Amino acid sequence: MRNSHTEIWTHLVISAKGYQPLFQKEWIDTIDETLRDFIGSIPDHRGTFCIMPDHIHFLVKLPDDLSLNGLVNQVKSVIKTRLKDTFQQDAENFDWEPHHHAHSVSLNRLSVEKSLIERQLIKHKEMSLEEELKFFGM
Repeated sequence: MRNSHTEIWTHLVISAKGYQPLFQKEWIDTIDETLRDFIGSIPDHRGTFCIMPDHIHFLVKLPDDLSLNGLVNQVKSVIKTRLKDTFQQDAENFDWEPHHHAHSVSLNRLSVEKSLIERQLIKHKEMSLEEELKFFGM
């Protein structure tokens, strides 16, 4: 019998320290590869994301063996490690904002949420990260 935990989809928003636009093109390519690898490493192998210059939207089914905080810490850690390994001194001082936003997504809203995440580049032409974070209650 499947545990109900296996059906928890999570939309996670993590930001660079100070909400600064630190992700240049080269970093975005590396973060993209890192997140694809991460999604490939989880049992369901499904998820989507959008990388903005100062934050990341990430939608994935919460793995059975991770709490939400465990997921946040693992995603932040693998990205930070890959950036430091790839860009060394340029990424030496990189860090994450300690706060994040996460909300669960019901199965019947998955396609809508995926579409919202994939349209973030368009959305942020009209809405700043600060406005978005206020909407999320941060």
